[in-house]
Amino acid sequence: MVDSMISPEQDAQNEFTPGNFFSSFFGTAKAVLFSPKRFYDRMKTEGGFRNPLLFLICCVLIHTLIVSLFVSNQKMITFNVINGIGMPFVTAGILFWIITRFFKASGTYEVAFRVNAYAAATALLSWIPLVGIILQFYRFYLIAVGLSRSFSIRISQALLAIAITIVIYIMTLGPIMAKILGSQLPTATP
Repeated sequence: MVDSMISPEQDAQNEFTPGNFFSSFFGTAKAVLFSPKRFYDRMKTEGGFRNPLLFLICCVLIHTLIVSLFVSNQKMITFNVINGIGMPFVTAGILFWIITRFFKASGTYEVAFRVNAYAAATALLSWIPLVGIILQFYRFYLIAVGLSRSFSIRISQALLAIAITIVIYIMTLGPIMAKILGSQLPTATP
């Protein structure tokens, strides 16, 4: 079982603590990736945004640094950083709204953000070709586990909330992206 892959020191760890940066960062990433149920059961539900945000930023920056070794498009790299750091705030807001409105669960926006921020651990490996797609689905799973544990809802409800969030993104961002990319795509002429 994956949960048994955590050392006693990491087992006691509830979240990333910048004061013990390297061991805390990698211990948190390992706990999230390999023992998400245990991690999210022990995750603090309050205490501010600082630690989860710093963890998120580190994951995004490591991902971006590795990707920038292979991609030289500065606009894409900048977009990657802004998207990687900004979207978890938006996603947390949408998920929080869905969970508290539709499923009548109690909890805070902070908890929804913490779940999303720590699920960013997948970014540490998502730069690997083809693995990135699989890890995006695993990130959805990590978020579902975190929401389920933190808001005391069924995993099916958390997955439904994620699916609704994806539909919201497609409906709102899809037309914008189509307009941007549409002008760059070659058109077929008869």
